[in-house]
Amino acid sequence: MLSGYAKLGLLKQARSFFYQMPHKDHVSWNSMVAGYAHKGRFAEALRFYGHLRRLSVGYNEFSFASVLIVSVKLKDFELCRQIHGQVLVVGFSSNVVISSLIVDAYAKCGKLEDARRLFDGMPVRDVRAWTTLVSGYATWGDMKSGAELFSQMPKSNSCSWTSLIRGYARNGMGYEAIGVFRQMIRHQVRPDQFTLSTCLFA
Repeated sequence: MLSGYAKLGLLKQARSFFYQMPHKDHVSWNSMVAGYAHKGRFAEALRFYGHLRRLSVGYNEFSFASVLIVSVKLKDFELCRQIHGQVLVVGFSSNVVISSLIVDAYAKCGKLEDARRLFDGMPVRDVRAWTTLVSGYATWGDMKSGAELFSQMPKSNSCSWTSLIRGYARNGMGYEAIGVFRQMIRHQVRPDQFTLSTCLFA
């Protein structure tokens, strides 16, 4: 029930139910952190996360995922670095979802060297991890690095192609954006609505 309230954004009800629970495990705390994070109430999310860290109730990958969303939204490099350290200590650095979120957080903060260092050290990289860093380079205008990384991807999808196209479009390189779109079609990757809307502004 707590998770349901939190997912629906009914935080008043979630909070009331949470404080009435005689036993709160890490899943309960995770639900509260996630609920506040997704509603944009970052201070409360961080407060609940801080309480979770101080208690001996354990954690799982979701304990870090929600607070990483907060660091991405706030573009808070110090917070991201702290969470990264905590992830390393508890042994979740091999989790591709968590590592990809940290890569994204570093990139959003403009710390592309840190993002690349973490990316290069990941034992497993899925399409999301590759796309996250390509998007990071594109966001900060480093299209050379973004294109080079994209060319090394063992597998790509429409999101990957769109990230590169969007990067060129946003950096005033419309000709290159259309060129990548044509390559996408030749590779028989189906564009989605975001790809098409990006091309309209290229």
